[in-house]
Amino acid sequence: MTEEASATTGARLPEAVDGAPFGVGWALPLHQRPQREVFTALKELLAAGVPAEDAAALRDPRVPAQMWPQVLAREVASTARWAARRTLALAGREPAGRPMWHGRGRVLTLLPAHGHAVHLIRRALPFAVCGMPVLVAGHDHQRAAVANAVARITRLLSLRPGTLETAPDPARTAVAALTADDVVVVTGHAATARTVRSATAASVLGATGGCVVLIGPDGGQLDAATAALRVHEHPGSCTRLGGVWTADPTDGPLWRDTTGAAAALEAVVTAAHPSAVYRLTGSLDDPPRDVAGYTALPCDEAGVVGTLVGFGRDPQQGWPGDFLV
Repeated sequence: MTEEASATTGARLPEAVDGAPFGVGWALPLHQRPQREVFTALKELLAAGVPAEDAAALRDPRVPAQMWPQVLAREVASTARWAARRTLALAGREPAGRPMWHGRGRVLTLLPAHGHAVHLIRRALPFAVCGMPVLVAGHDHQRAAVANAVARITRLLSLRPGTLETAPDPARTAVAALTADDVVVVTGHAATARTVRSATAASVLGATGGCVVLIGPDGGQLDAATAALRVHEHPGSCTRLGGVWTADPTDGPLWRDTTGAAAALEAVVTAAHPSAVYRLTGSLDDPPRDVAGYTALPCDEAGVVGTLVGFGRDPQQGWPGDFLV
């Protein structure tokens, strides 16, 4: 087990209310409602599509240009769906979690070196949709790129001034300025989350998984999914393939690696510390599931997941999962 996987941080996810680990409201109390005009803008953007110029400017260069519009559209759709679920949860018509932050302060989101647009949408925008003031910072040498992503998302959704802004200072300075009422969302290595936690009295929610783990029945589908996931993986990416395991119902809670060696599933995922477990199922409509505090998402043999809800759930550093704020 790596140092990052074995660290104890005191950031364990709390028990769900009504047994709803994939309910909304885990990071922000439900009384902080999605702003009506922003929800409308999300639906309009989903219907019209992100303009080509903005999509090109927001593109993650690791994603092929022909695939990027679909990637971006799915992020917008997932955000709109999350906003609708959050509104319904306030009325008791959707499951809800126990918020890990009281919502009375400011939000600082620290972005990793890659995937600015996707991480901005998943880890900063939900707070802004609910009217919270959010500052965004990244690596010092990427401040212009981060500012570009923030400005374009702000304009596309007509966010109110002061809602989503680039931090005027470097990340280290922005963290030092936080108070105990604030929250900082960290995407990156577990060591970074621990460093941030030691430097501030603010709440820290870290999404620090470094890979995905594939699990499924032995055979051609598992081989096909493995090959598909390896085609687009990048070193250091949170979606690189970190392990392939088979599961047999007769083994109970044991998984087997490609050599046939068995291990307890909890030990496997804790050691891997993944962003998600991809679970080969018969249907992409299957809901996300809990596996030792991490999220298992339905996956097909092409490496496509049926939902993004709960991706990035981190039982070690505290992030409750994407689209669950």
